[in-house]
Order: sequence, then C-alpha cells, then structure tokens
Amino acid sequence: MTTRSARTVVVVILAVAVVLPAAAQIGPRIRVQPGAVKLQTVPTIRQIKGPERLQLLGKQVTLEGFYYDGSVPMLIDNFERTQLDMLLPPDSYVLLAGPRPRGVKSGDKIRIRGVLQQPGGQDPQYMQEELIILRTAGPTSATILQRATLAPVRRWPLLRVKPWVVGTLLLPRKYAVLIAGGYNPANNHSRYWNDLKTMYNILKSKGYTDENIYVIYANGVPRDSSMPVDYSATKAHISAVFDELAAKMKSTDSLYVMINDHGGGFLANSIGGYSPGIYSASIDTNGDEADSISESAYHRDFNGDGDTNDVLKVDETFLLWYDRITDDEFAAEVNKITKYSKMIFQMKQCFSGGFVRDLTAPKRIVMSSSAETQVSWSYTGGGFGEFTFYYFAALTGNKPDGSGTVNADANGNGKVSIVEAYNYARSHDARPETPWYEDNGTVPHHTGNMPSGGDGALGLATHL
Repeated sequence: MTTRSARTVVVVILAVAVVLPAAAQIGPRIRVQPGAVKLQTVPTIRQIKGPERLQLLGKQVTLEGFYYDGSVPMLIDNFERTQLDMLLPPDSYVLLAGPRPRGVKSGDKIRIRGVLQQPGGQDPQYMQEELIILRTAGPTSATILQRATLAPVRRWPLLRVKPWVVGTLLLPRKYAVLIAGGYNPANNHSRYWNDLKTMYNILKSKGYTDENIYVIYANGVPRDSSMPVDYSATKAHISAVFDELAAKMKSTDSLYVMINDHGGGFLANSIGGYSPGIYSASIDTNGDEADSISESAYHRDFNGDGDTNDVLKVDETFLLWYDRITDDEFAAEVNKITKYSKMIFQMKQCFSGGFVRDLTAPKRIVMSSSAETQVSWSYTGGGFGEFTFYYFAALTGNKPDGSGTVNADANGNGKVSIVEAYNYARSHDARPETPWYEDNGTVPHHTGNMPSGGDGALGLATHL
C-alpha cells in the first residue's frame, strides 16, 4: 500500500428516506483496511457530521453522491432535496472547490477525489460561510457511476414586447413585484431566476413596462442579462417598494405579485428526506393562524420548551437573502396599498398556502402552489417550479422548456384568464402538492377546478 493510498478515506453520500436526528442512528465508522478499499464495505447510510469534519480535515477523501450545480457546484446525498423549496440541511452537501468535473451533469451520481478543507482566502465569497469544502484534484477527478435520468432543461427564448406597446402610455397602469430570496448561495437554485425572468418576460409581453416591474432578487446581482434586478431581497427593500407603490397607485391601477422562493412552515408528513417539524417558521403569537399543531400527536418538542404537551400555531414565512419575512409582516406591507382595481398573488414557495388567509381581501386573486403544511417542488429537471412551469405554459401557449405547445383556453374566447391558467397548472401538477385558490375576498379558500365554492368569478374575468 502506498503512502498516498494509506491516507485516503472513502465516504459515501447516499439518499436516505428521512433526516436522522440522532447520531447513534448513523452507520458505523468507516475503517480503511490494508489494501484496496472496497465500496461494498461502506455503510449504507453515511453523512459527514460535525466531529468527523475535524477528523477528516486536510485528508484526501473519495466522496460518492449526486452532482448538483443549480446553485453552486456541490455533491449532495439525496438529489430529490434539490427539487423541494426547502433549505438544504448542512450535513447533506459539500461544496466543490477547484475545476468543475469534466463531462458531469446535474443529477449524475459520481465518485470524486479531493481534500476536505476549511475555506481559504483564495476561495469565492460564497464558500466562506461553509464549515468544509472539497478541493478537487482536477477536472478529471470524478468518475460517473450513474447518469442522471432527468432530461436537460432547454432555455426559453425571451418574449418580445409587441410593437404597439412600445411608447404607449397604458392607462390604467399595471404594476408588478417579483420576489425570490434564495437565502444564500448554496440554496439559491437557478430555477428561482428562471421562474422570475419567465414571468418578467410574460408581463412585458402583456404591456407591463420596465419602470413598473420591481424585481427583488437574492443579493441583488442578476444571473444574466435577461432581466434587470432592482433590489436585493431584504425586508427593508420590500418595505420601500410597497411604500412607493402605496404612494403612486390609483384606484384604476392593478398589481401582480409573484413570490418564488424557499418557504417556512410546519411540515405535516415526511417527504424528500425531511421529517415532520417546523422549518424556518415563527411560532404564532397573535392567534391569527388557523391550523393547530399538537406536539403529543408527533411525540416531538417543536418549541424546545422541554415537553411534548403544547398545541402550537406557526406563522409561515418566505426566505429572503439571509433573512425571512412572515405572512403577517408581508400582508402588512401589501396592505399599505389602499387604492387599486385588482391585485394578483402567485406564490410558489413551500407552505405558501399559509399566506392565502393573510392576503385575502376584496378585489384580490391569491394562488399558492402548495397547501399550508406542504413543501413545493421543482419541475422535472429542476429548471422551473412544477406549478409555475404549467402556469407559464397556460399563459403563453408554450411550455417554458420549448418541449411543445398547450391550449388552456377552456372557454374558447381566444384568451387565457387567470382562472384558466390556474386550472391548467393545477390539473397538470404531478407533484405531491395541493394548489390553493381564493378570489372572492372572504375565507375559506378552495382547491380543485375553479370556479368553486364562491371563488373563481374574479379570476375568470381577469387577464394579464
């Protein structure tokens, strides 16, 4: 055995059914035997956890897992995690420093060599907050074990503003606010940018002007030149935008709001490697939330007070850049606007159903991609959200990835209303998420095909 091989450790990052809360449930330590390391001797479940980070620092290792570059290059234990709008658990991924693996695509299961290190001054800023990174040996340091089964996502050409729109003063005015926080570089999936710029171009094609579209995105830096970014995603910037809109909007003006991001709330059922629990949410203190969470039903201490006897409520959130905003806080910002003809809210984040009640008011259409206690998902391939993919297809007649045309004009009047777009997206949404809808200004909201239960009339008469 050579000196180099004697220092080599093999670690496998594999998909697991749920996040295991106790270290005792993690597989036994890997022991390197003399001679060649055989992969079949590696435990079935393996995560690089706190103490092991220190033990392996500075050592050459071989990692197995799934390559992902939808935010920044990384190796992740369960590729399904990247398709949920949930923050990645810190122990589920390792960022890759150095040349990107050659010939590897997102979703490929790979084996890659490198040295586990703490980030250094020579590394990009986004790596500085990570505890460890893998500095790869070079572009050929990866071996592909299994090709991704997901089809690659093709870019959708930019929509062009119709000639008659240019230079025309549109009255009443149409405003829009597009928000995606992303939280941090490791969690800022590229689909958030894709969804925002797709909606941006749809709005442009419908007569919305650049001046009247406010884009609030991540750290304020655009990923490409396809869409301008006005502000980074902070509470202060959201407040400033709604202050400005409150001052300028008239009773004849409309507002379109899109939230596409990670969300926080209570997850009722295990899914995608996440067990039931409170994720990135806040305990409700003013009693305005409807659903109650019984700790005893889950045998879990959700509020950390040392017992499992409480019945809790939570305020849902959507995440900003290293911050979050609750449903109550966001509704307060929206409610600054007292003059408007109509508002449309399209929300994609996890637990987005928890925002519906807070935003319900007369002359408002409110849509969520998931229920109050559900996560939301990406479309196959990860390039768009699941609900948003079909919603965009319905509004434009073309699938965003260029894979075909659709016809969502159910009543055959030659144009697609908001309800028709919602119905098409809901009926084609194949993920375990339940879209919600509200537009009559009173609770409760509804799901299923609209109109239903008093909801749907406003959306049926509304077109972008």
